[in-house]
Amino acid sequence: EGRHHDIHCLRKSGILQGRDTTSWLADKGYIGSDMITPFRKPRKREQPRWQKEYNFQHNKIRVAVERAIAHLKTWRILHTDYRRPFNTFTATITAVIGLYFYARSE
Repeated sequence: EGRHHDIHCLRKSGILQGRDTTSWLADKGYIGSDMITPFRKPRKREQPRWQKEYNFQHNKIRVAVERAIAHLKTWRILHTDYRRPFNTFTATITAVIGLYFYARSE
């Protein structure tokens, strides 16, 4: 549901079980999830310059992923709920992404 952060839903779904997420980049909402996240700014203090630079580099990488997700969300096929059986989602989204990149390669 919309009131929970993605990490809550991921944990509840069990999809992360058995996966090594220690090399995955994530936003600040995933702090404490063993993923690579930016540093939070300390309360009532300035963030050290090296942390600002780290966050900048981290977000520079993540922006490409965020843009790709935003682009996928503009696709008409993704504007509605997923209506197929849930166990077919992985195969369906893999096919959609494959077709997209095939179309772009021409």
